[in-house]
Amino acid sequence: MKRTLKHTCLSRLAYLFMTAAVSLFMPLPSTAQSLPSQKGNASYYHDRFHGRKMANGQPYHRDSMTCAHLKYPLGTTLLVRNPANNREVVVTVTDRGPYTRKFAIDLSRAAAKQLDIIPYGYRMVEIIPYHPIAVPYKLDKPEEKPISELIFSAIESDEPYFWQTDTIPPIPIKQNYVKHHLSATAASDTVKVKRRKGK
Repeated sequence: MKRTLKHTCLSRLAYLFMTAAVSLFMPLPSTAQSLPSQKGNASYYHDRFHGRKMANGQPYHRDSMTCAHLKYPLGTTLLVRNPANNREVVVTVTDRGPYTRKFAIDLSRAAAKQLDIIPYGYRMVEIIPYHPIAVPYKLDKPEEKPISELIFSAIESDEPYFWQTDTIPPIPIKQNYVKHHLSATAASDTVKVKRRKGK
C-alpha cells in the first residue's frame, strides 16, 4: 500500500506530538538523583558549633538530623548507613563540608549518636540518596465524627426520635400461642367426631 505525502506528514506530526507529551510528563533527573551512592569516613560536628549559622542560613542544632556535604544540593535527604553495625539514619544536607579528603560527610551529634560513631571519632559509612515512596493518587480520609459526639448531639437535639413520630400501634404478642393453637385444633377435631357419630 503506497503512502501519500499527506499520510507521512500526519504520522510525523503524531510522532512529534507524542514525544513532546512524554517529555512534558517525564521528570527531569535532578543533581541528587544523578549522583551515585558513595562510601567514606563520617565525622560529626563539635559542640562548639552549636548555634552557628550553616550554609542554608539556619543555626546548627546538635539534636537535629542534619549533615554537611560538598556535592549534594542543600535540602537533599540522605540515608547514611554504618556497615559495622547496620545502623541507618536519614539526614538532610544543610551545610557544606568537610573540606578534607579524609572525610566524606559531617553529621550532627544526634545522627552520629544513632550510628554509634561518637566513641570512635569517625567511621566508614555508606551515603545513599534517599527518596521516600509517595503514593500519587492516595485519597485523604473523610473527616468522621466520633460516635460519642453523634450520640450527644442526638440526645441534646429537640427533634423527636423516629419511634416517637410513628403512628402505627405496636402489634401485641400472643401469649402461649402454641397452647391456644393446639386447643383450637383439638376442639375442631371433637366437633368433627361428634358430627360423624350423629350421622
